[in-house]
Amino acid sequence: MSIDDTLGGFVLDASALAALGGGENIYATTWADRAAVRGIVLLVPAAALSEAWQQIRRRDPDHVEQMRDLLASPMVLIEALDETEAAHAGELVCGRDLDPDVAAAQVATCARARDWPALAAQPARLWVIDPELTVETLPGMS
Repeated sequence: MSIDDTLGGFVLDASALAALGGGENIYATTWADRAAVRGIVLLVPAAALSEAWQQIRRRDPDHVEQMRDLLASPMVLIEALDETEAAHAGELVCGRDLDPDVAAAQVATCARARDWPALAAQPARLWVIDPELTVETLPGMS
């Protein structure tokens, strides 16, 4: 049995990460607290992390510390966007006339690779990239 067999989790998209790290919604904050207590792994693709940082700094720079606290949790893992991950994300939209969306594509490939659902505050963006992707909507954000 490997660690992947025993742990489950969610892959966070930029909208969910900005909500969880930006403190904008009590439901999102409660969800993050419950996930930590239950030992749920939160995988954060690097492209989504960059976008979430931009959103938080644009909306409310005072929430930077809350985002840092979230990322410091031992249950949060950052997935790098290396050459292999970038190629997988690119293959996802092969042959389709879509505008590039690096963050959403990396979320989709990470979720598929682990067979985990994605967590999004705005799931439509992920379904454009991957209509078959399992996406759960962050509570209080619909």
